[in-house]
Amino acid sequence: MLKTMKYFIILSLIFIPSAWAGEDSTANLTPKATQISLSATLSITLPNDEAVVNYRMEATGKHAKALRKKVNDMGQLIQQQLKSEKGIKQTTLSRRMEILWRYDKVNSRQVRDGWKLVQIEQLISNHLERVPYWVDGIEKAGAHLNHLSFRISDSSMKTAQNNLRLQAIQAFRDKANTFSKALGATSFHIINLQTSQQQPVYPMRQARPVMALMRKPEASPPTLNKGEGKISVTVSGNIALPFKSYATQ
Repeated sequence: MLKTMKYFIILSLIFIPSAWAGEDSTANLTPKATQISLSATLSITLPNDEAVVNYRMEATGKHAKALRKKVNDMGQLIQQQLKSEKGIKQTTLSRRMEILWRYDKVNSRQVRDGWKLVQIEQLISNHLERVPYWVDGIEKAGAHLNHLSFRISDSSMKTAQNNLRLQAIQAFRDKANTFSKALGATSFHIINLQTSQQQPVYPMRQARPVMALMRKPEASPPTLNKGEGKISVTVSGNIALPFKSYATQ
Protein backbone atom coordinates (compact mmCIF):
# COMPACT_ATOMS: atom_id res chain seq x y z
CA MET A 1 0.00 0.00 0.00
CA LEU A 2 2.84 2.37 0.85
CA LYS A 3 4.53 1.68 -2.48
CA THR A 4 1.32 2.49 -4.31
CA MET A 5 0.99 5.88 -2.59
CA LYS A 6 4.60 6.80 -3.40
CA TYR A 7 3.97 5.95 -7.05
CA PHE A 8 0.86 8.18 -7.12
CA ILE A 9 2.72 11.13 -5.57
CA ILE A 10 5.56 10.84 -8.11
CA LEU A 11 3.10 10.81 -11.01
CA SER A 12 1.38 13.91 -9.60
CA LEU A 13 4.68 15.78 -9.44
CA ILE A 14 5.37 14.89 -13.06
CA PHE A 15 2.00 15.92 -14.49
CA ILE A 16 1.36 19.13 -12.56
CA PRO A 17 4.21 21.17 -14.16
CA SER A 18 3.02 20.02 -17.57
CA ALA A 19 -0.41 21.44 -16.86
CA TRP A 20 1.08 24.75 -15.74
CA ALA A 21 3.18 24.93 -18.91
CA GLY A 22 0.06 24.41 -20.98
CA GLU A 23 -1.67 27.29 -19.22
CA ASP A 24 1.32 29.63 -19.86
CA SER A 25 1.47 28.83 -23.58
CA THR A 26 -2.25 29.53 -23.90
CA ALA A 27 -1.83 32.85 -22.12
CA ASN A 28 0.93 33.88 -24.54
CA LEU A 29 -1.45 33.39 -27.45
CA THR A 30 -3.91 35.91 -26.00
CA PRO A 31 -3.47 39.39 -27.57
CA LYS A 32 -2.59 42.04 -24.99
CA ALA A 33 -2.75 45.09 -27.23
CA THR A 34 -4.16 46.29 -30.52
CA GLN A 35 -1.52 47.83 -32.78
CA ILE A 36 -2.31 50.58 -35.30
CA SER A 37 -0.01 52.11 -37.94
CA LEU A 38 -0.36 55.87 -38.41
CA SER A 39 1.37 58.70 -40.27
CA ALA A 40 1.09 62.47 -40.42
CA THR A 41 2.53 64.73 -43.13
CA LEU A 42 2.93 68.50 -43.02
CA SER A 43 4.15 70.76 -45.83
CA ILE A 44 5.15 74.37 -46.29
CA THR A 45 5.97 76.49 -49.34
CA LEU A 46 8.93 78.84 -49.01
CA PRO A 47 10.37 81.44 -51.38
CA ASN A 48 13.67 80.42 -52.94
CA ASP A 49 16.53 82.33 -51.33
CA GLU A 50 19.57 80.96 -53.16
CA ALA A 51 20.66 81.11 -56.79
CA VAL A 52 22.92 78.72 -58.74
CA VAL A 53 24.52 80.07 -61.93
CA ASN A 54 26.39 77.59 -64.11
CA TYR A 55 28.27 78.92 -67.16
CA ARG A 56 30.97 77.82 -69.58
CA MET A 57 33.83 79.60 -71.33
CA GLU A 58 34.95 77.96 -74.56
CA ALA A 59 37.09 78.56 -77.61
CA THR A 60 37.72 76.56 -80.80
CA GLY A 61 40.63 76.81 -83.23
CA LYS A 62 43.77 75.34 -84.70
CA HIS A 63 46.25 76.43 -82.02
CA ALA A 64 45.87 75.31 -78.41
CA LYS A 65 47.96 78.21 -77.06
CA ALA A 66 45.59 80.78 -78.58
CA LEU A 67 42.59 78.96 -77.15
CA ARG A 68 44.06 78.97 -73.66
CA LYS A 69 44.69 82.70 -73.86
CA LYS A 70 41.14 83.40 -75.04
CA VAL A 71 39.51 81.34 -72.29
CA ASN A 72 41.87 82.70 -69.62
CA ASP A 73 41.20 86.30 -70.69
CA MET A 74 37.46 85.63 -70.60
CA GLY A 75 37.75 84.18 -67.10
CA GLN A 76 39.79 87.12 -65.83
CA LEU A 77 37.26 89.59 -67.23
CA ILE A 78 34.41 87.84 -65.44
CA GLN A 79 36.44 87.62 -62.23
CA GLN A 80 37.10 91.36 -62.42
CA GLN A 81 33.36 92.03 -62.77
CA LEU A 82 32.53 89.80 -59.78
CA LYS A 83 35.39 91.05 -57.60
CA SER A 84 33.36 93.75 -55.89
CA GLU A 85 30.35 91.44 -55.31
CA LYS A 86 29.80 89.97 -51.85
CA GLY A 87 28.53 86.59 -50.76
CA ILE A 88 29.46 84.63 -53.90
CA LYS A 89 30.75 81.05 -53.74
CA GLN A 90 32.56 80.32 -56.99
CA THR A 91 33.71 76.85 -58.02
CA THR A 92 35.50 75.62 -61.14
CA LEU A 93 33.65 72.43 -62.06
CA SER A 94 35.81 71.33 -65.00
CA ARG A 95 38.33 72.37 -67.64
CA ARG A 96 39.13 70.19 -70.64
CA MET A 97 40.93 70.42 -73.97
CA GLU A 98 39.28 68.33 -76.69
CA ILE A 99 40.66 67.27 -80.07
CA LEU A 100 38.45 68.09 -83.04
CA TRP A 101 38.43 65.54 -85.84
CA ARG A 102 37.36 65.57 -89.46
CA TYR A 103 37.13 62.82 -92.01
CA ASP A 104 39.74 62.95 -94.81
CA LYS A 105 38.00 61.51 -97.87
CA VAL A 106 41.24 61.34 -99.89
CA ASN A 107 43.05 59.15 -97.36
CA SER A 108 39.83 57.62 -95.92
CA ARG A 109 40.70 58.33 -92.31
CA GLN A 110 40.07 60.71 -89.41
CA VAL A 111 42.55 63.55 -89.04
CA ARG A 112 42.95 66.18 -86.36
CA ASP A 113 41.26 69.43 -87.36
CA GLY A 114 41.84 71.59 -84.31
CA TRP A 115 41.15 71.98 -80.59
CA LYS A 116 38.31 72.97 -78.31
CA LEU A 117 38.91 74.26 -74.78
CA VAL A 118 35.99 74.36 -72.34
CA GLN A 119 35.98 75.58 -68.72
CA ILE A 120 32.82 75.38 -66.61
CA GLU A 121 32.23 77.61 -63.57
CA GLN A 122 29.51 77.74 -60.93
CA LEU A 123 28.31 80.63 -58.76
CA ILE A 124 26.12 80.24 -55.66
CA SER A 125 24.76 83.23 -53.73
CA ASN A 126 21.92 84.47 -51.55
CA HIS A 127 22.03 87.96 -53.04
CA LEU A 128 19.29 87.28 -55.56
CA GLU A 129 18.87 90.93 -56.51
CA ARG A 130 22.36 90.87 -58.06
CA VAL A 131 21.94 87.71 -60.14
CA PRO A 132 20.58 89.47 -63.28
CA TYR A 133 23.69 91.69 -63.38
CA TRP A 134 26.03 88.70 -62.99
CA VAL A 135 24.26 86.86 -65.81
CA ASP A 136 24.44 89.97 -67.97
CA GLY A 137 28.16 90.41 -67.31
CA ILE A 138 28.91 86.74 -67.96
CA GLU A 139 27.16 86.82 -71.32
CA LYS A 140 28.77 90.13 -72.33
CA ALA A 141 32.19 88.67 -71.57
CA GLY A 142 31.54 85.98 -74.20
CA ALA A 143 30.68 83.07 -71.90
CA HIS A 144 27.58 80.91 -72.27
CA LEU A 145 24.98 80.33 -69.55
CA ASN A 146 24.53 76.59 -69.08
CA HIS A 147 22.07 76.61 -66.24
CA LEU A 148 20.37 79.04 -63.89
CA SER A 149 18.17 77.91 -61.01
CA PHE A 150 16.77 79.16 -57.72
CA ARG A 151 16.41 76.97 -54.65
CA ILE A 152 15.86 76.98 -50.90
CA SER A 153 19.15 77.33 -49.03
CA ASP A 154 20.31 74.60 -46.63
CA SER A 155 19.94 76.83 -43.57
CA SER A 156 16.37 77.82 -44.45
CA MET A 157 15.50 74.22 -45.27
CA LYS A 158 16.82 72.83 -41.96
CA THR A 159 14.96 75.46 -39.94
CA ALA A 160 11.71 74.75 -41.78
CA GLN A 161 12.16 70.96 -41.45
CA ASN A 162 12.78 71.20 -37.70
CA ASN A 163 9.60 73.26 -37.22
CA LEU A 164 7.57 70.94 -39.45
CA ARG A 165 8.87 67.88 -37.61
CA LEU A 166 7.61 69.16 -34.25
CA GLN A 167 4.24 70.04 -35.76
CA ALA A 168 4.03 66.64 -37.48
CA ILE A 169 4.71 64.85 -34.18
CA GLN A 170 1.85 66.77 -32.58
CA ALA A 171 -0.37 65.91 -35.56
CA PHE A 172 0.60 62.24 -35.10
CA ARG A 173 -0.42 62.38 -31.43
CA ASP A 174 -3.73 64.06 -32.32
CA LYS A 175 -4.47 61.36 -34.88
CA ALA A 176 -3.53 58.61 -32.40
CA ASN A 177 -5.82 60.19 -29.82
CA THR A 178 -8.71 60.26 -32.31
CA PHE A 179 -8.24 56.59 -33.21
CA SER A 180 -8.02 55.62 -29.54
CA LYS A 181 -11.29 57.36 -28.69
CA ALA A 182 -13.00 55.79 -31.69
CA LEU A 183 -12.04 52.33 -30.41
CA GLY A 184 -13.12 53.08 -26.84
CA ALA A 185 -9.58 53.18 -25.43
CA THR A 186 -8.66 55.57 -22.64
CA SER A 187 -4.93 55.59 -23.42
CA PHE A 188 -2.38 54.55 -26.05
CA HIS A 189 1.31 53.74 -26.21
CA ILE A 190 3.70 54.74 -29.01
CA ILE A 191 5.69 51.66 -29.98
CA ASN A 192 7.98 53.31 -32.52
CA LEU A 193 8.23 56.62 -34.32
CA GLN A 194 10.28 57.77 -37.30
CA THR A 195 10.45 60.91 -39.41
CA SER A 196 11.33 61.47 -43.05
CA GLN A 197 11.50 64.52 -45.28
CA GLN A 198 11.20 65.01 -49.01
CA GLN A 199 13.51 67.14 -51.08
CA PRO A 200 11.95 70.45 -52.11
CA VAL A 201 9.71 70.24 -55.17
CA TYR A 202 10.42 72.94 -57.75
CA PRO A 203 8.32 73.69 -60.81
CA MET A 204 9.80 72.51 -64.08
CA ARG A 205 11.58 75.20 -66.06
CA GLN A 206 12.46 74.99 -69.72
CA ALA A 207 16.02 75.90 -70.59
CA ARG A 208 16.35 78.97 -72.76
CA PRO A 209 17.95 78.45 -76.19
CA VAL A 210 21.63 79.43 -76.41
CA MET A 211 20.90 82.05 -79.07
CA ALA A 212 18.47 83.76 -76.71
CA LEU A 213 21.28 84.24 -74.20
CA MET A 214 23.57 86.02 -76.66
CA ARG A 215 22.10 89.51 -76.44
CA LYS A 216 23.70 92.67 -77.70
CA PRO A 217 26.06 94.41 -75.23
CA GLU A 218 23.72 97.37 -74.89
CA ALA A 219 20.76 95.17 -73.88
CA SER A 220 19.44 95.53 -70.32
CA PRO A 221 19.95 92.77 -67.69
CA PRO A 222 17.45 89.89 -67.88
CA THR A 223 14.31 89.81 -65.75
CA LEU A 224 14.40 86.77 -63.42
CA ASN A 225 11.77 85.30 -61.09
CA LYS A 226 13.09 83.39 -58.07
CA GLY A 227 9.90 81.33 -57.48
CA GLU A 228 9.33 79.06 -54.48
CA GLY A 229 9.77 75.47 -53.29
CA LYS A 230 7.74 73.02 -51.21
CA ILE A 231 9.12 71.19 -48.15
CA SER A 232 7.36 68.18 -46.59
CA VAL A 233 8.01 66.20 -43.40
CA THR A 234 6.32 62.90 -42.53
CA VAL A 235 6.10 61.29 -39.09
CA SER A 236 5.02 57.65 -39.04
CA GLY A 237 4.91 54.89 -36.45
CA ASN A 238 2.85 52.33 -34.55
CA ILE A 239 0.69 52.77 -31.48
CA ALA A 240 -0.72 50.14 -29.13
CA LEU A 241 -4.16 50.26 -27.48
CA PRO A 242 -5.18 48.13 -24.51
CA PHE A 243 -6.77 44.92 -25.79
CA LYS A 244 -10.51 45.06 -25.66
CA SER A 245 -13.28 42.67 -26.64
CA TYR A 246 -16.34 44.06 -28.43
CA ALA A 247 -19.76 42.51 -28.25
CA THR A 248 -21.17 41.51 -31.65
CA GLN A 249 -24.45 43.00 -32.76
